[in-house]
Amino acid sequence: MEDKKEIKIAFATDHAASQVREAVKNYLISIGYEVEDFGYSGEDSCDYPDYAYKAALSVQQGKADKGVLICGTGIGMAIAANKVKGIIAATVWNDDTARLAAQHNKANILCIGSRTATLRELCSMSKTFLQTAFEERHSVRIQKIKDIENKQN
Repeated sequence: MEDKKEIKIAFATDHAASQVREAVKNYLISIGYEVEDFGYSGEDSCDYPDYAYKAALSVQQGKADKGVLICGTGIGMAIAANKVKGIIAATVWNDDTARLAAQHNKANILCIGSRTATLRELCSMSKTFLQTAFEERHSVRIQKIKDIENKQN
């Protein structure tokens, strides 16, 4: 497990997460993470790619260690974040997939859905993801993903 007190989180939400935004952010802070919020704080419709990009850029540039993004399903945020070179954003739906995204896929951004999970589940998946270390035995596969990304330039 990684030492959570040394980890800075890039956090972003869209309008679909307005009801859970502060609760999840405060939960992460309460368990010892430093959180930089790139999200939307209103309830009117907004464009999630704008917020996913800001958070993903922070992770890419090393200003944040990992990211937690919340939209309606987590899918849109993941699609947008994955357009940033070096980002591996995973949409997950339970603690097992959150753990495996970090452990096997070396995901550096967690994407979760406010319309598909309860507040308790959102917090649990975030904690599981952030506290799970990557297993080096999967490094060859991760390098192949990086190689695919580099072929596109």
